[in-house]
Amino acid sequence: MRVPYGWVREFVEGLPEVGEVAERLTMSGLEVESVSRPDPRLVEGLVTARIVEMGKHPNADRLTLCRVDDGSEIVSIVCGATNHRAGDAVVLARPGTVLPDGRKISRSKIRGEESRGMLCSPSEIGLGEDPSGIIILDPSVTPGQNAARLLGIDDAILEISVTPNRGDCLSVRGLAREIAAICDLGFTAGFRNDTPSPQGLGRVPIRIEAADACPLYTGVEVRDVRIGPSPAWLVARLRASGLRPINNVVDVTNYLLWEHGQPLHAFDADLLAGPEISVARAGAGASIETLDGQTRRLEANDLVIRDRAGAVALAGVMGGARTAVRDTTRNLFLESAIFAPTNVRATSRRLGLISDSSYRFERGVDPAGVERTLVRAATLIAEIAGGRIDGGVCRAGPGVPARSPIRLRPARITALLGSDVPRDEASRLLVRLGAEVTTSADGSMAVTAPSHRHDLEREVDLIEEVARLRGYDTIAAVAPPLTRTEPVSRALGAAAARVRSALCARGLSEVVALSFCSPDDNRRFHGLHEPAAQPVCVENPLRSDAGELRRSLLPGLLAARATNVRSGTQRSDLFLVARTFSSSASAAEIDAVGGLIAGPRRSRGPGDAGEPAFWDIKGLVDHVVAAVGWRTRPSWTPLSGRADLHPRAAAQACIGDRVIGYGGEIHPEVLAALDLEGPVLVFELDLGRLAALPERARYRPVPRFPASARDVSLLVGEELTAGRVLEEMQGANEPLLESAAVFDEYRGAGLPAGKRALAFRLTYRAEDRTLTDEEVSEAHRHVLDRVVTALGVEPRA
Repeated sequence: MRVPYGWVREFVEGLPEVGEVAERLTMSGLEVESVSRPDPRLVEGLVTARIVEMGKHPNADRLTLCRVDDGSEIVSIVCGATNHRAGDAVVLARPGTVLPDGRKISRSKIRGEESRGMLCSPSEIGLGEDPSGIIILDPSVTPGQNAARLLGIDDAILEISVTPNRGDCLSVRGLAREIAAICDLGFTAGFRNDTPSPQGLGRVPIRIEAADACPLYTGVEVRDVRIGPSPAWLVARLRASGLRPINNVVDVTNYLLWEHGQPLHAFDADLLAGPEISVARAGAGASIETLDGQTRRLEANDLVIRDRAGAVALAGVMGGARTAVRDTTRNLFLESAIFAPTNVRATSRRLGLISDSSYRFERGVDPAGVERTLVRAATLIAEIAGGRIDGGVCRAGPGVPARSPIRLRPARITALLGSDVPRDEASRLLVRLGAEVTTSADGSMAVTAPSHRHDLEREVDLIEEVARLRGYDTIAAVAPPLTRTEPVSRALGAAAARVRSALCARGLSEVVALSFCSPDDNRRFHGLHEPAAQPVCVENPLRSDAGELRRSLLPGLLAARATNVRSGTQRSDLFLVARTFSSSASAAEIDAVGGLIAGPRRSRGPGDAGEPAFWDIKGLVDHVVAAVGWRTRPSWTPLSGRADLHPRAAAQACIGDRVIGYGGEIHPEVLAALDLEGPVLVFELDLGRLAALPERARYRPVPRFPASARDVSLLVGEELTAGRVLEEMQGANEPLLESAAVFDEYRGAGLPAGKRALAFRLTYRAEDRTLTDEEVSEAHRHVLDRVVTALGVEPRA
């Protein structure tokens, strides 16, 4: 919105320099996109002048030679326009004037005749795009006046971007209110004084059939007007605001739209099929020819202004061509009303018809300004168009209900702003906005927002205004208080750092992912949370597909995998250290580490396709556990019932009787839904549980004496896991047994049905001597006897 700064100055006392006001407006939330200051060489060089004599140029058919009175002398001017004649008041650019396009006017000879300046067209001094004719001023203008001041181009122009919630600032008066509140300034008499309403009763019957869409409609008659050009001051004000002058009646309605923010419409009263005017829904099959000459088909719910012959205006959007003001108009009916923003917005958007009026109605107009602007417009039209106001103001509709007070608690202000604001200061700031403030017995304030501030509906809105007027820069940067259990937090942080270092050393890349995910992802992956635990919904999601907090780290890892594939990277080795969330009372938030491996890798032997397998994930989990400091490897048990993992490649990891996480292959159906190819192997571990484990690895010196190994093959049932066998071997409490590991598995010919062979390597060592064969054999026999007795397995030859 373009606003001449001098116009604002008419309403605010002691207005600071325009640059300071622009800075304060921007800091308070109204973005000033630019401040245009006129070139003083243009302002001082333009004067009003009168053509004393005009004739053809003796040496050029298309030029005229004019003798012009500039207020101090008669000068000769060569002109190329044809729309002027002797006696016209014009705008003269004297030698030395610099035009907006950078041209400098100088004294020169054109086709042999001296020209001491230039008669200006609107486009040459930045007042329009028409270069065909020079500016013809009001005949009453005397020569020698400052033309830039007369035309309104001597003033700074503010270009302001108004946010949708601040419709009150879409006017000069509204901007003046805002500047006065921000800068703590008073208003001039011109702002405070309203034109008194005309006496008598309005004689035009008005009927509102859709009070929900039009709570208030007012009008007034102005008779015996003469349509013609507007006075120079009005034209200058409109042009400075970026508006095109049309005629004195339409220009007044546009002028007051810009000044008050209240849209107006003028009907040719003699063309209304009266006497009654109604505000109603269009009904099925209705149409109207609007002021732009187009016939538009309406829907039943569109709101229109009607006379007895049909629709004469689209309410709040645009007037109709049938009753438009024209050169022959003599009697007017002026309209000023309130139309529901939702109704105006729906009609305007559907028809693709966005006007200055609809733009303001969509954001809400000030109910207190409806009749005030109407009376001001009628009075101004009567002054400049030679008319008279006939009768009083016609009114219909219940009006807008009075606003209810909003409770504002000083403690809540402090809590939200993080800064103590005294109650009296908060009250003064809100009064500067035009609000009414009373203090209750409990110390809270009852604040009634002014009628022009539709955006002030809740306590938090008032607190925002307090912060805005006080200055966001006055809010100190104070870190919020945090309560935490220091030992656990320190242990968790240290564990996370070691895990990151360990996984990076193994060649994995860390992923950073948002904590938000889609409901579909939360249904697929519940992670370390209980399946029945509900997700946490986000009240104001960043995107429609990120409306919940993640229950698992897998959606983020799989999204990174999809990005890798799209960019042509086939192999992915990724990990993520972050927090997951659910509504579970026992584990609402879990600090976790997740990993993903996918894509081709080096084959590990004959028949190996080089694809990742469960053993790769198991090895990574062992590596993470070792990095945290646990001295033994976790045990694994089959995991079933998870829809996100392949049923034949899923297991949970345990340390003792504590489950620390899970690992496995993503189910093919899940991969298909995500448009990914498998296999994709993942793991997810509870980092908080790992960090809280009481036992840690301890330093042990490098053995001085050699170890002895024994291999054994055991015939076991299909249901018995290798991990269970290893547990029994370790549980034999054989002091010479240093380690045990499975290294082969066999199924097939030579084995009984339902059986398989597992091969183990057991390593024995003593810290103080070299073991003899007899000692190793005895220890080996002890371990095997324990396993055979406890599990019922059979050694194979």
